[in-house]
Amino acid sequence: MTFEMVLEDAKLMANICSIISAIVAESSVNIAEDGIRIKAFDATRISMIDFFLKKEAFKKYDVKENAILGLSLETLNTILKTAKANESLRMALDDKTKRFVIEFIGKNQQRKFALSLIDIPEEGNIPDSIHIDFDTNFEVKASFIQQVLKDAEMVSDYLRIKAKEDGIYFGAESDTKEMDTFIEPKSEEMDTSAFQVAGESEAVYSLDFLSNFLKGIRSSDYVRLSFNQEQPIRIVYELEDKGHLIYFVAPRIEESEEIEEYD
Repeated sequence: MTFEMVLEDAKLMANICSIISAIVAESSVNIAEDGIRIKAFDATRISMIDFFLKKEAFKKYDVKENAILGLSLETLNTILKTAKANESLRMALDDKTKRFVIEFIGKNQQRKFALSLIDIPEEGNIPDSIHIDFDTNFEVKASFIQQVLKDAEMVSDYLRIKAKEDGIYFGAESDTKEMDTFIEPKSEEMDTSAFQVAGESEAVYSLDFLSNFLKGIRSSDYVRLSFNQEQPIRIVYELEDKGHLIYFVAPRIEESEEIEEYD
Protein backbone atom coordinates (compact mmCIF):
# COMPACT_ATOMS: atom_id res chain seq x y z
CA MET A 1 0.00 0.00 0.00
CA THR A 2 1.33 3.45 -0.95
CA PHE A 3 -0.61 4.82 1.99
CA GLU A 4 -3.03 3.71 4.67
CA MET A 5 -5.07 5.98 6.93
CA VAL A 6 -7.61 5.27 9.64
CA LEU A 7 -10.06 7.82 11.03
CA GLU A 8 -11.72 6.85 14.29
CA ASP A 9 -14.93 8.69 13.32
CA ALA A 10 -16.06 7.84 9.78
CA LYS A 11 -18.78 10.49 9.93
CA LEU A 12 -16.15 13.25 10.12
CA MET A 13 -14.96 12.48 6.59
CA ALA A 14 -18.54 11.91 5.46
CA ASN A 15 -19.52 15.41 6.57
CA ILE A 16 -16.45 16.98 4.95
CA CYS A 17 -17.03 15.18 1.64
CA SER A 18 -20.70 16.19 1.56
CA ILE A 19 -19.68 19.86 1.74
CA ILE A 20 -16.86 19.65 -0.82
CA SER A 21 -18.75 17.48 -3.34
CA ALA A 22 -21.59 20.02 -3.41
CA ILE A 23 -19.05 22.48 -4.85
CA VAL A 24 -16.59 20.29 -6.77
CA ALA A 25 -17.80 17.10 -8.50
CA GLU A 26 -14.33 15.66 -9.04
CA SER A 27 -10.88 16.74 -7.95
CA SER A 28 -7.28 15.83 -7.32
CA VAL A 29 -6.68 14.75 -3.72
CA ASN A 30 -3.18 15.35 -2.40
CA ILE A 31 -2.03 12.74 0.15
CA ALA A 32 1.10 14.16 1.78
CA GLU A 33 3.23 13.43 4.83
CA ASP A 34 1.50 16.10 6.91
CA GLY A 35 -2.09 15.40 5.87
CA ILE A 36 -4.74 15.40 3.12
CA ARG A 37 -5.40 18.42 0.90
CA ILE A 38 -7.99 19.35 -1.68
CA LYS A 39 -7.76 22.69 -3.43
CA ALA A 40 -10.01 23.29 -6.41
CA PHE A 41 -12.23 25.71 -8.25
CA ASP A 42 -15.86 24.94 -8.95
CA ALA A 43 -16.76 24.42 -12.63
CA THR A 44 -17.53 28.12 -13.14
CA ARG A 45 -14.41 29.32 -11.29
CA ILE A 46 -16.57 31.65 -9.21
CA SER A 47 -15.67 29.83 -6.00
CA MET A 48 -12.69 27.90 -4.62
CA ILE A 49 -12.44 25.28 -1.88
CA ASP A 50 -9.35 24.81 0.28
CA PHE A 51 -9.46 21.72 2.54
CA PHE A 52 -6.79 20.35 4.84
CA LEU A 53 -7.00 17.51 7.36
CA LYS A 54 -3.75 17.05 9.22
CA LYS A 55 -2.24 13.68 10.02
CA GLU A 56 -2.80 14.16 13.75
CA ALA A 57 -6.54 13.83 13.11
CA PHE A 58 -6.04 10.17 12.18
CA LYS A 59 -5.78 7.14 14.43
CA LYS A 60 -3.30 5.75 11.91
CA TYR A 61 -1.52 7.71 9.19
CA ASP A 62 1.02 5.74 7.18
CA VAL A 63 2.11 7.59 4.05
CA LYS A 64 5.26 6.24 2.44
CA GLU A 65 5.33 8.84 -0.33
CA ASN A 66 3.20 11.73 -1.54
CA ALA A 67 0.37 10.73 -3.87
CA ILE A 68 -2.06 12.75 -5.97
CA LEU A 69 -5.29 10.91 -6.72
CA GLY A 70 -8.02 11.86 -9.18
CA LEU A 71 -11.36 11.02 -7.57
CA SER A 72 -15.05 11.49 -8.25
CA LEU A 73 -16.07 13.30 -5.08
CA GLU A 74 -19.73 12.79 -5.91
CA THR A 75 -19.23 9.01 -5.95
CA LEU A 76 -17.09 9.15 -2.83
CA ASN A 77 -19.79 11.17 -1.09
CA THR A 78 -22.43 8.58 -2.00
CA ILE A 79 -20.31 5.91 -0.33
CA LEU A 80 -19.34 7.95 2.73
CA LYS A 81 -22.98 8.90 3.39
CA THR A 82 -23.51 5.29 4.47
CA ALA A 83 -21.14 5.78 7.43
CA LYS A 84 -22.57 4.84 10.79
CA ALA A 85 -21.92 6.53 14.12
CA ASN A 86 -19.97 3.60 15.54
CA GLU A 87 -17.75 3.01 12.51
CA SER A 88 -14.16 4.00 11.86
CA LEU A 89 -12.90 4.67 8.34
CA ARG A 90 -9.91 3.12 6.62
CA MET A 91 -8.61 4.63 3.37
CA ALA A 92 -5.79 3.19 1.31
CA LEU A 93 -4.45 2.83 -2.22
CA ASP A 94 -4.32 -0.70 -3.57
CA ASP A 95 -1.01 -0.81 -5.46
CA LYS A 96 -2.08 -3.78 -7.59
CA THR A 97 -5.46 -2.55 -8.81
CA LYS A 98 -4.61 1.17 -8.49
CA ARG A 99 -7.95 1.71 -6.78
CA PHE A 100 -8.81 3.88 -3.83
CA VAL A 101 -10.07 1.66 -1.02
CA ILE A 102 -12.71 2.83 1.47
CA GLU A 103 -13.45 0.51 4.36
CA PHE A 104 -15.92 1.01 7.20
CA ILE A 105 -14.95 -0.87 10.33
CA GLY A 106 -17.61 -1.46 12.96
CA LYS A 107 -18.13 -3.85 15.82
CA ASN A 108 -17.73 -7.37 14.42
CA GLN A 109 -18.28 -6.19 10.85
CA GLN A 110 -16.56 -4.49 7.92
CA ARG A 111 -17.79 -2.92 4.68
CA LYS A 112 -15.40 -2.30 1.82
CA PHE A 113 -15.54 -0.30 -1.42
CA ALA A 114 -12.97 0.41 -4.13
CA LEU A 115 -12.99 3.36 -6.51
CA SER A 116 -11.13 3.62 -9.78
CA LEU A 117 -8.95 6.69 -10.15
CA ILE A 118 -9.85 9.23 -12.82
CA ASP A 119 -7.83 11.73 -14.83
CA ILE A 120 -8.31 15.29 -13.62
CA PRO A 121 -7.37 18.03 -16.12
CA GLU A 122 -4.90 20.52 -14.72
CA GLU A 123 -6.83 23.60 -13.65
CA GLY A 124 -3.83 25.91 -13.60
CA ASN A 125 -3.47 29.13 -11.69
CA ILE A 126 -4.73 27.72 -8.39
CA PRO A 127 -2.89 29.91 -5.88
CA ASP A 128 -1.19 28.34 -2.89
CA SER A 129 -3.03 30.96 -0.89
CA ILE A 130 -5.21 33.99 -1.54
CA HIS A 131 -3.80 37.03 0.19
CA ILE A 132 -6.40 39.64 1.05
CA ASP A 133 -6.24 42.15 3.87
CA PHE A 134 -9.87 42.00 4.92
CA ASP A 135 -11.56 45.08 6.36
CA THR A 136 -14.39 43.01 7.83
CA ASN A 137 -14.03 39.88 9.94
CA PHE A 138 -16.67 38.25 12.15
CA GLU A 139 -17.68 34.86 13.53
CA VAL A 140 -21.27 33.65 13.83
CA LYS A 141 -23.04 30.40 14.56
CA ALA A 142 -23.69 28.39 11.44
CA SER A 143 -27.37 28.20 12.40
CA PHE A 144 -27.66 31.99 12.16
CA ILE A 145 -26.12 32.35 8.72
CA GLN A 146 -28.02 29.28 7.49
CA GLN A 147 -31.29 31.01 8.47
CA VAL A 148 -30.18 34.21 6.76
CA LEU A 149 -29.63 32.27 3.53
CA LYS A 150 -33.01 30.52 3.78
CA ASP A 151 -34.75 33.88 4.28
CA ALA A 152 -32.87 35.46 1.36
CA GLU A 153 -33.64 32.55 -0.97
CA MET A 154 -37.36 33.33 -0.63
CA VAL A 155 -36.68 36.73 -2.16
CA SER A 156 -33.71 36.63 -4.52
CA ASP A 157 -30.78 34.68 -5.95
CA TYR A 158 -28.25 37.01 -4.33
CA LEU A 159 -27.34 38.13 -0.84
CA ARG A 160 -26.09 41.61 -0.02
CA ILE A 161 -23.76 41.91 2.97
CA LYS A 162 -22.92 45.28 4.47
CA ALA A 163 -20.55 45.84 7.38
CA LYS A 164 -20.67 48.87 9.67
CA GLU A 165 -19.23 49.57 13.09
CA ASP A 166 -22.59 48.81 14.71
CA GLY A 167 -22.93 45.36 13.11
CA ILE A 168 -23.55 43.33 9.96
CA TYR A 169 -26.50 43.88 7.64
CA PHE A 170 -27.82 41.15 5.33
CA GLY A 171 -30.34 41.83 2.62
CA ALA A 172 -32.02 40.52 -0.53
CA GLU A 173 -34.50 42.13 -2.88
CA SER A 174 -36.49 41.55 -6.04
CA ASP A 175 -39.14 43.52 -7.90
CA THR A 176 -41.84 42.49 -5.42
CA LYS A 177 -40.08 41.42 -2.21
CA GLU A 178 -37.25 42.33 0.10
CA MET A 179 -35.61 40.90 3.19
CA ASP A 180 -33.35 42.49 5.81
CA THR A 181 -31.51 41.00 8.80
CA PHE A 182 -29.20 42.82 11.22
CA ILE A 183 -26.88 41.38 13.85
CA GLU A 184 -24.98 43.32 16.50
CA PRO A 185 -21.52 42.36 17.76
CA LYS A 186 -22.98 41.63 21.21
CA SER A 187 -25.50 39.13 19.85
CA GLU A 188 -25.39 35.67 21.41
CA GLU A 189 -25.12 34.33 17.86
CA MET A 190 -21.81 36.12 17.32
CA ASP A 191 -18.35 35.83 18.85
CA THR A 192 -17.97 39.42 20.04
CA SER A 193 -14.19 39.17 20.42
CA ALA A 194 -13.79 38.24 16.73
CA PHE A 195 -15.76 41.23 15.38
CA GLN A 196 -13.51 43.59 13.40
CA VAL A 197 -14.76 46.27 11.02
CA ALA A 198 -12.35 48.84 9.59
CA GLY A 199 -14.74 51.12 7.73
CA GLU A 200 -17.88 50.27 5.78
CA SER A 201 -17.85 47.45 3.22
CA GLU A 202 -20.59 46.12 0.99
CA ALA A 203 -20.74 43.31 -1.56
CA VAL A 204 -23.23 40.96 -3.23
CA TYR A 205 -22.78 37.18 -3.54
CA SER A 206 -24.62 34.29 -5.16
CA LEU A 207 -26.90 32.50 -2.72
CA ASP A 208 -26.40 29.19 -4.54
CA PHE A 209 -22.65 29.27 -3.96
CA LEU A 210 -22.97 30.34 -0.32
CA SER A 211 -25.64 27.74 0.42
CA ASN A 212 -23.71 24.88 -1.18
CA PHE A 213 -20.99 25.34 1.41
CA LEU A 214 -22.87 26.47 4.51
CA LYS A 215 -25.79 24.02 4.44
CA GLY A 216 -23.47 21.11 5.27
CA ILE A 217 -21.97 22.67 8.40
CA ARG A 218 -23.30 21.66 11.80
CA SER A 219 -25.67 24.36 13.04
CA SER A 220 -24.00 24.54 16.45
CA ASP A 221 -20.55 25.31 15.01
CA TYR A 222 -19.12 28.76 14.30
CA VAL A 223 -17.92 30.00 10.92
CA ARG A 224 -15.67 32.98 10.26
CA LEU A 225 -16.59 35.34 7.44
CA SER A 226 -14.30 37.98 5.96
CA PHE A 227 -14.90 40.35 3.06
CA ASN A 228 -14.08 43.72 1.53
CA GLN A 229 -15.90 46.14 -0.71
CA GLU A 230 -16.77 44.21 -3.90
CA GLN A 231 -14.10 41.55 -3.33
CA PRO A 232 -14.32 37.78 -2.68
CA ILE A 233 -15.78 36.63 0.60
CA ARG A 234 -13.83 34.07 2.64
CA ILE A 235 -15.65 31.59 4.86
CA VAL A 236 -13.55 29.54 7.29
CA TYR A 237 -14.83 26.42 9.03
CA GLU A 238 -12.34 25.12 11.56
CA LEU A 239 -12.48 21.35 12.05
CA GLU A 240 -11.70 21.68 15.74
CA ASP A 241 -7.94 21.06 15.97
CA LYS A 242 -7.97 18.64 13.04
CA GLY A 243 -7.82 20.99 10.05
CA HIS A 244 -9.96 23.43 8.12
CA LEU A 245 -12.35 24.07 5.26
CA ILE A 246 -11.87 27.46 3.61
CA TYR A 247 -14.19 28.71 0.91
CA PHE A 248 -13.86 31.74 -1.36
CA VAL A 249 -16.70 33.17 -3.46
CA ALA A 250 -16.27 35.98 -5.96
CA PRO A 251 -18.70 38.91 -5.71
CA ARG A 252 -21.45 39.64 -8.17
CA ILE A 253 -20.48 42.58 -10.36
CA GLU A 254 -21.44 43.88 -13.80
CA GLU A 255 -19.43 41.13 -15.48
CA SER A 256 -18.65 37.81 -13.79
CA GLU A 257 -15.08 37.55 -12.52
CA GLU A 258 -13.05 34.55 -11.51
CA ILE A 259 -11.22 34.20 -8.21
CA GLU A 260 -7.76 35.69 -8.58
CA GLU A 261 -4.75 35.81 -6.31
CA TYR A 262 -4.78 39.06 -4.43
CA ASP A 263 -1.46 40.29 -3.08
